[in-house]
Amino acid sequence: MSKPNLFIVGQPKAATTALYDFLGQHPDIFMTGAKEPHYFCKDSHEESDRYYGFKQFYQFRDEGYYLSLFSGRSEKIIGEASTHYLHSKIAAQEIYKFNPGAKIIALIREPVSWLYSLHNHYVITTTEPEKDFEKALELEPLRRKGESLGKRVRCPSWLYYTDRIKYYEQLKRFFDIFDSSQIKVIITEDFRKDNDKIYKETLNFLDVSTDFTASYKPVNIRTTIRFEKLTNIVYHPLTRRIAQKFLFSSPELYELIREKVVEKILWKPDQREHISESLRLQLMKKFKPEVIKVSDLLGVDLEKKWGYDKISS
Repeated sequence: MSKPNLFIVGQPKAATTALYDFLGQHPDIFMTGAKEPHYFCKDSHEESDRYYGFKQFYQFRDEGYYLSLFSGRSEKIIGEASTHYLHSKIAAQEIYKFNPGAKIIALIREPVSWLYSLHNHYVITTTEPEKDFEKALELEPLRRKGESLGKRVRCPSWLYYTDRIKYYEQLKRFFDIFDSSQIKVIITEDFRKDNDKIYKETLNFLDVSTDFTASYKPVNIRTTIRFEKLTNIVYHPLTRRIAQKFLFSSPELYELIREKVVEKILWKPDQREHISESLRLQLMKKFKPEVIKVSDLLGVDLEKKWGYDKISS
C-alpha cells in the first residue's frame, strides 16, 4: 500500500489550503482528497475524547483506514495536509516513526493577523462561541480551567490562543527529529506576494519538475457567516457524523462537497479587518520575543518582515 512521504503540518489560516491545492495539480504529486486526516496528532485525539467522554471527532485513527486514502497511488510525492500537526506535541515524533524519510512543510504567518484570522475561522465553523476577538482572548484563563469553551471545540487547547503563537517550540519539534534538508518553512506573506516563486521553490524542495505551472486561483479568502442558523445545523457534530457515515461514499467526497458547495452557501466574502490598532500593537509587543526566537531558528529576519522591529520590547 502506498505510503505518504509529504506532510504539510500547518498552520491553519496560513495559506496551507492554497499550497495543498497548487501542489495537487502537479502530475508528479498526489494530495489526498480528505485534506486533513489528522492521523498523527494522537494527543489531540485523546484530549478531545477526554473533553467529550467519547470519540466525537477524528475519524482516521486506524492505520489501515488512514493508508486507504493513498491506496494505489504511484506518484513520486504522496502527501496530506493536516494543519494541526504543528500544534500537536507528538505529531512530529509519530510522523518520523511512520516515515523518517518524509518531507515536511510548515507555513507561518505574522502572529497577530494570523490569530485574528484563526479566531474568525473558528467563529464561522462554530468552534468558537465568543464572536468578539478581544473578549475571546480575555477568556483564556477561564478556558484553561475548563470553562467558557463551548460545546463544539474539537480540543479545548485550540482556544488557548496565546499557546498557538509558540512558533519556535512547534517548529523545533520537527527540526529536533528530522534533518533540516527535509523541512521547508514558508512565510505566508512571501507566498501571497509571489505564488509562482514560492511554488517553484517548493517543487525544487520536493525534487519534482519545476516546469509545471499551477493555476493560482484564490483559495480560502476571508469570509463571514451568511446563514447563522443553517451554519449551526451543518456544523453540529451529529450532522457531521450522519453525513460522513450515511450520505457520502468516502471522506474525500464529504470534504469536496463541504468545501466546494456547502461553505459557499453558508458563508460570504468579508475582507474587512475589525481588530483595533491599540489591540494590534499590544499583541505585537507581547509576541515580539517569540518572533525573535523563531527568526533565529530559521535564519530569517521576521522582525523586519513582519514590522516587529518598530515595536519596543
